[in-house]
Amino acid sequence: MQSENSAIRKGSAFQKGVYAFCRAVIGPFVTLSLHFSYRPCRIRSKTFLALGNHTQNLDPALLVIATHRYMRFVANAAITRGFVGFIMNNFFGVIPREKGASGDEVIARIEANLKAGVSVGMFPEGNRCWDGETEFISPRTARLAKESGAALVTYRFTGGYLLHPRWADYKRRGPMRGELVHEYSPEELAAMTQDEVYEAICRDLHVNAYEEQARSGDLYPGKNLAEGMQYTAYLCPLCHGIGTVTTSGDEIRCSCGLHARYLPTGSLGEGNLPFSNLAEWNAYQKKWMQEHSGEFRTRTAEPIACDGGFRLKIVDGESSRLLSSDATMSMFGDRLELGFGDRKIVHRIKEITGFGTALKSSVYFSCGPLHYQLVSSRPVSLLKYYALWRILSGREYL
Repeated sequence: MQSENSAIRKGSAFQKGVYAFCRAVIGPFVTLSLHFSYRPCRIRSKTFLALGNHTQNLDPALLVIATHRYMRFVANAAITRGFVGFIMNNFFGVIPREKGASGDEVIARIEANLKAGVSVGMFPEGNRCWDGETEFISPRTARLAKESGAALVTYRFTGGYLLHPRWADYKRRGPMRGELVHEYSPEELAAMTQDEVYEAICRDLHVNAYEEQARSGDLYPGKNLAEGMQYTAYLCPLCHGIGTVTTSGDEIRCSCGLHARYLPTGSLGEGNLPFSNLAEWNAYQKKWMQEHSGEFRTRTAEPIACDGGFRLKIVDGESSRLLSSDATMSMFGDRLELGFGDRKIVHRIKEITGFGTALKSSVYFSCGPLHYQLVSSRPVSLLKYYALWRILSGREYL
């Protein structure tokens, strides 16, 4: 056990030095570019699991800057391959997670690091939030926190979503803030039930960007504020067309006559949209998709959704292989088809064991040991494929 712990801690002293250098030299530029301010805080525990809500790609850096503590972060396995992977693995000690794959392996790695005395940072939503409200957090996170034997730190970011929504083409102007919400000692966690730990995590990390904006009065002006929103808003609430919403400048439209404007407050107005913000829109489309899951399962002759222009890779362990630079993805009620050239790959919905999105234009899914990555060259919603996979496979879509 001691040799195993030593192997896990290998490189941590060097990585701490890298973190200190980056915090001192690069940190001021990061905080300036993201208009980031934070409350001074001090984490008392030697080893801890740090959890944060996820709104920006640089959230790990901001968490390190704000806490002045070294931790290894859970991150997309795609950044741990090749030359970039060499840097991330050796200089920052990233704990890789394969998007769309089972989380069992990464949980085991997190536990091993914590038991070896190496702190870990992660964003339990698994992705940057799409709509301004903290995404679903798996109850497994609470079990991990409770059984790890380490302290639990919860850290909340506000303003980050409105500063640069995940779907947006351009960053806006406006403030982003961070604060340590709570530090739970191992003794506190032991006295709590798993349900109580889960409730605490969800409560501490929950942020509704629009409620926060209403309280602060902060504005987030910029150019082409609505462009890219169709990555998230895949269902028109008026005609119920899937993938029919388009954006231009500050405007959101559908061919059925829907129209609205994205405002510097982050709200949606000046049109006939029945929602005041994207969180309400997303909640509506999730519910509507769930309610029509039975109807969708019968649609096996024609695709429910189909898009082309994908860069398609198959990932096997540490390597990946390009299958096509112009592939098509089609989702039917019983299967997912990938087409390129004269070839077609077909997987039944029940064969797909994991599905996920990365950034705004990448989607990953797994069929047992096979892992596929598709990157879109067009502004189309990949979130609709994730939604369809969940409802067609009988999974709750929250």
